[in-house]
Amino acid sequence: MNISEKFIVNLQRQEDRVILAGLSADGKISWQRTKKELLEQTYHWIGALKSYGINKGDRVILSLGKSPSLFPLHIALLAVGAIIVPLNPALTSIEIQQVLNKAESRLAITKPEILTNSPHLVNSISGSWWVDCLTATNLEKCVEFNNVLSNSSPVTEICPIDKEDIALLVFTSGTTGKPKGVGITHNSLISNLETLLISTWNFSEQDSLLHALPPHHIHGLGLGIYGSLLAGNSCFLLEKFEPLTVLSAITEYKISLFMGVPTMYHRMLSIEGDFDLSSIRLFISGSAPLSKETFSQFNTQFGFTILERYGLTETLFNASNPLNKVRKAGTVGLPLSGVDICIVDPQTLIPVKENSIGEIWVKGENVFSGYYKDPENTSLAFHNGWFRTGDLGQFDSDGYLSIVGRIKELIIVGGSNVTPGEIETVLEKNPLVLECAVTSIPDIDLGEKIVACIVTNDKTDTKALEDNLKVACQEQLAAYKRPKQYCFVQSLPRNAMGKLERNKLKDSLTKSTT
Repeated sequence: MNISEKFIVNLQRQEDRVILAGLSADGKISWQRTKKELLEQTYHWIGALKSYGINKGDRVILSLGKSPSLFPLHIALLAVGAIIVPLNPALTSIEIQQVLNKAESRLAITKPEILTNSPHLVNSISGSWWVDCLTATNLEKCVEFNNVLSNSSPVTEICPIDKEDIALLVFTSGTTGKPKGVGITHNSLISNLETLLISTWNFSEQDSLLHALPPHHIHGLGLGIYGSLLAGNSCFLLEKFEPLTVLSAITEYKISLFMGVPTMYHRMLSIEGDFDLSSIRLFISGSAPLSKETFSQFNTQFGFTILERYGLTETLFNASNPLNKVRKAGTVGLPLSGVDICIVDPQTLIPVKENSIGEIWVKGENVFSGYYKDPENTSLAFHNGWFRTGDLGQFDSDGYLSIVGRIKELIIVGGSNVTPGEIETVLEKNPLVLECAVTSIPDIDLGEKIVACIVTNDKTDTKALEDNLKVACQEQLAAYKRPKQYCFVQSLPRNAMGKLERNKLKDSLTKSTT
């Protein structure tokens, strides 16, 4: 089934209900849409896309931020069978160019800011750009949304879809090399999202989601946007995360669902005030491991147990802590129905014993079939039908999965493997440590030397803190796992999603010591 059919069926019920709203920076509603309005916009966009000649399999770049056009355009593009290529505006011009070249798009739909900042990109695709703003009319090859819509008639026809037809072509981050295209099918999206959102988390039309994530990755797009359309819940779109705005909006609009990355939850802990969060049903965390300390502190401060889950662009969503049973700190929960997870020794390719660390392998309908026009990387990513995630993890005796790091982040000290996460867990227990990241720099004697980077309060006595951290590490870590150097920094490098960019941190430390 074309996933847009699922979305449209939900929009056809209770058409006068307000289902979507945009929030300004101060958390006030700046625009809103009923189901009927979204449906009418969707049909107009289907007509516009068809009149332009967009057909099944055509790649269309989409980068709109959280404009009112975002939801209806996603539905319309899927409805005509197009493959949506979400574009992260935070990428550099070179990285954007790589995505455009690889996607071979016929059309790009965006905001004027992106083209204003990188006007040379207008000529980077064979088709046209549609721009959601009147001020962009001076850009060659650009056609305004209003012109496109006014010259086309609404169409309700939905393109039939085969099981392997791609809905989304999501390019992985280019921070460690050229971006790779991940093709996600209509079938995978429907089955995986229904399993997670409806069967596992009980999402329904009675829910309301505060959406503070970027809309171009599988967390904000797959769970946030497509999940809302699939479950039928209302959605409040916040352009940029601000912890005070989030807590205030939950109070004012009686929000029941919030999805965030660990950094968001950590930053909420610094906010003081009287907030009514009684409407919240679920705080959900993903995209990076949530520390036990943040998990515990959030529960103490706000009275909520964060539900952590695990997913990847290539596999959608693999595991989740349960809704009504124990949610274990430091774990991403249990494998979802229909998803097989195996922990394998990355050297021998043999499954490891319970509680042992190894690479996480995944198999199921949720897993993509291969990188777009990239057989070499596809071959490296699979083994006997299993997708090799590159994540290091372990199962406990209850079957709960923990993510302990990335294979590429392993630090090898004198031949012994060390994961940054096990050291960070010790450091984060100190209340003066606001954030921390462990990495390494080259060492002539041991191969690598462990370095701990600490973010703390400006008034903190860093020498005393370093001494306390050294004592804690001596008590809880083997000698070879203890940091040999401590760096106190104002902030840690993070990407647009809030994920730690450990490679950048390592590179800057390495350069500073050479």
